[in-house]
Amino acid sequence: MATVVLATVPFAQLATASAQNLGLPDARVVAVPHPLGGTDEHTVAEWGAAAVDGILEALER
Repeated sequence: MATVVLATVPFAQLATASAQNLGLPDARVVAVPHPLGGTDEHTVAEWGAAAVDGILEALER
């Protein structure tokens, strides 16, 4: 089953490195803006909508 990891920008490289260290060099990681915590719901929803294309592209790989 194809999956995508969503990570905020400061943690995207860590997510990729962790996946590689766990034997998953082709893991799909999509970065979204930071921070999620403390950000208003409307802004987070906009960030999520903006990430959809990247998620779909990652799933096609």
